[in-house]
Amino acid sequence: MKNRIVCIVGILLFWSTSGVLAQMSSEPFEFQFEGKTLRGLIEKPENKTSKAIVIIIPGYGKTNFVQGKWFSRLRHHLVASGLTVVLWDKMGCGDSEGVFDAQQPVENSAEEALAAIEEIKRRQIPGADSIGFWGISRGGWIVPLINEKFPIDFWISVSGTDDKENFGYLLKSNLRIAGKEEAEAERLYQAWMLGHKIYNTQGSYTDYLKAIEPLVQDSTSQKLFGYREVREITEMDIEEFKKEQKQYTSKGHFDAESGLWVYIDDFDKTLLKITCPVLGLFGANDSQVDWRKTKKLYEETMSVNPKADLSVRVFENCNHVLQKCVTCAWQEDLSALNWAPCDSYYETMQEWLKEQKIVD
Repeated sequence: MKNRIVCIVGILLFWSTSGVLAQMSSEPFEFQFEGKTLRGLIEKPENKTSKAIVIIIPGYGKTNFVQGKWFSRLRHHLVASGLTVVLWDKMGCGDSEGVFDAQQPVENSAEEALAAIEEIKRRQIPGADSIGFWGISRGGWIVPLINEKFPIDFWISVSGTDDKENFGYLLKSNLRIAGKEEAEAERLYQAWMLGHKIYNTQGSYTDYLKAIEPLVQDSTSQKLFGYREVREITEMDIEEFKKEQKQYTSKGHFDAESGLWVYIDDFDKTLLKITCPVLGLFGANDSQVDWRKTKKLYEETMSVNPKADLSVRVFENCNHVLQKCVTCAWQEDLSALNWAPCDSYYETMQEWLKEQKIVD
């Protein structure tokens, strides 16, 4: 099999949290999924054999792990803890083959990870007898689905999701951050809710456009979701709308009581199948996911399951990706803060890994 990753296998140096210079080796990783080759990296401690492997499951959107060195701080700290890290770019991203699908079903993402696990096992990568996950946001749906077919050994859930989508929460949170009065934020949110209902219950394109008209006219909503004015409706527009509706609603169901889409039916029962240590980490100022609902769901499922072991930590003044923030708005420029992580974020993970005897 021809390896097209531009990557030199070598030793990388970085500072561990103890201040001691640590060493990490990096090598290409690739596997087959749906006839395409997905490519990434295996990163592991240079001077010791890992007892466990952690697979990184990203959130929504494209990835650039290899070329862009995404999550490099996280990866270094996980390796410094004694774990082997495995990651890859989504289909159509980085050096991975195929076409990126922004609407990839979470079930399909889980199958993708299962294909990666199969390759890890085939290659007998050190630590493969204990495989866990670090997953963020959308990864909060994917990891429990993986567990249904491959019982996982541990799970670090960062800004995980509850059983429903969070786009409405993202909109309302960021409208408030942008300075909208509560009444105006509520008006725009209700416009989104109506459009969301029409979209998810196979309503017409015309009715959908009418419902979201207040959002189209609002600059903040335009920036958040890319709303634009449609001056002329064509048959192609209608067909494309119907196609997107069908694809989006192929899994899960519309919950009439909340007005939100449920991606995984009986998600609480899926979480109850988790029988391993779980660390739930949340940013108190998360403007993308309603972490309070997720925390409550975790506590109602995994916390009461005698076969699971749930620990939860909430970080003050931190955003969705557990970075220090000023407004904590979605896509806030944090360069002035050097994209600094929450205080004790990495230390919390490392201490938990030791407490659970996942690492020495």
